[in-house]
Amino acid sequence: MVLALCGLALAAHAYSYSFVSDDAYISMRYSYNLAHHGELTFNLGERVEGYTNFLWTVLLAGAIKVGLNPELASQLFGWFFGALALVFVYRITRLLRDGAPPSGWDYVAVCMLPTWGCFAVWCSGGLETQMFCALMLAGLARYLAETADPGRRPWSGVLFALSAMTRPEGMLIFGLVGLHRLAVNIVAERRYLPTVRQMIWGLGFLLPFGVFMAWRYSYYGDLLPNTFYVKAGSGAAMAKKWGLPYLWDFVHFNRIYVLLPLLFLLPWRSKVSAAQEPRRSSHTVVFSLLLPIVLIYTAYVTWVGGDFMAMSRFFVPVMPLIAILAQEGLRRLVAARDAQGQATTVSARPRLRLALVVVPLLAGGCLNSYGLHRQSQKMSYYRWGLDTVAYLRKFADDRIIIGRWMREQLPSDTYYSVGGAGASVYASRLRALDAFGLNDHWIAHNGPRVGDRPGHGKMAPEHYILKKKPDLLCHMAKHQDTVYFPPPHEAAYWQARGYRWACMNPPGLRPRYYCCLRRVDRDLGTQLVEASP
Repeated sequence: MVLALCGLALAAHAYSYSFVSDDAYISMRYSYNLAHHGELTFNLGERVEGYTNFLWTVLLAGAIKVGLNPELASQLFGWFFGALALVFVYRITRLLRDGAPPSGWDYVAVCMLPTWGCFAVWCSGGLETQMFCALMLAGLARYLAETADPGRRPWSGVLFALSAMTRPEGMLIFGLVGLHRLAVNIVAERRYLPTVRQMIWGLGFLLPFGVFMAWRYSYYGDLLPNTFYVKAGSGAAMAKKWGLPYLWDFVHFNRIYVLLPLLFLLPWRSKVSAAQEPRRSSHTVVFSLLLPIVLIYTAYVTWVGGDFMAMSRFFVPVMPLIAILAQEGLRRLVAARDAQGQATTVSARPRLRLALVVVPLLAGGCLNSYGLHRQSQKMSYYRWGLDTVAYLRKFADDRIIIGRWMREQLPSDTYYSVGGAGASVYASRLRALDAFGLNDHWIAHNGPRVGDRPGHGKMAPEHYILKKKPDLLCHMAKHQDTVYFPPPHEAAYWQARGYRWACMNPPGLRPRYYCCLRRVDRDLGTQLVEASP
């Protein structure tokens, strides 16, 4: 019952945001082509892996194939996997309790997560975040169960493989779990060689993931997605300019510093009865596994610069682990007070004691999320240049309008360049070139760096784009209320290269006009408004 109520609360919280980001439409473009044309490509006939969420993309392709709206399906899947993550959080908690009778404390983490805005918002957005989170937690829950009961079949390796096929960070999680298993062998069992069961566990990851990698190489010709070369950027400078501010946003806007001391309470030794806490070995296993994952994963996200979107998307996978560690820290702290005889008469009543601790925690989470929700509805409020939910929603909605207009008004063989290869390309169904190199091998590998914003570090040089002869150059688009009239020197510059400014006027678009450079020798119809005076 508690899990069901928390799942409903998470759905309501996620629905209050209800948006699909422009990046989500990149996967939908691939999903659409797979469902309708049998090609996992951005442009038909061009095999470039411009996504980093294989299983999510295939899942959306299945939804499209059976006639579902991908925008709606992505949000339903997001909520489903978010709710599934709550189930695995509870499962990890019960494994930690090591068979002790159920208690209200077992639901603290499950109840906290739906009150956290940054966890709820990414049930929306149309991205794979919650699917990866749920698969990662499923792998951790299964791994802990296998550790507690060596007779269980080692299926957790397969779950980690599925998570790595959903997000590349799954490889990091598997590596950390593998190091934990090695440490347990050496420290607890004085053994340096893996057992047969442990080798089977490793094969459970390597075989399906290896098959996936072999398919990737045979289909795309690369072992890494094209986005790796486009977005790759890390180091001290990246961490300082983008990663640390992104980390601070995560800690500050989720008030993680309130819970931070609780994360380190598990290893404390105290006079607590067996009835009040599980065996110390269970605490040690969970603490030695979950806390390093939180710390190392957080350091990794910070090192690579985080994300350009607000609301801590890349930190969502560690939020359930933080909630579990905080829950167990609170439980242990209260139990330790009782054992030392410092509890009052009120605190001796278990349910009231739990309420006195948990109700303020949940109320504070709700109040904080209310304030965060109000801020996220502003078009801009972050000091670090991160895109708010309101901005992401409007950006994608505008480009859906533009893309639909292009599909209806322009010839079906129109080819155009774009600086945000998501919603407009998905809606237009036209061939497109992403100027940031998302769907172009040459730009991704050879394009010059023009900035250090996460995900937008490279840009195709002008000569390369012009060599492709796009009918429209929309990566330089002007989005404004009036027709764009270029100054004479700019008009002459592009006229010499065979282009002239022209504007679209799709109904419902605000600002009203979307202006691009069009080829003067290409007939694109009469719906484009000439912008040259």
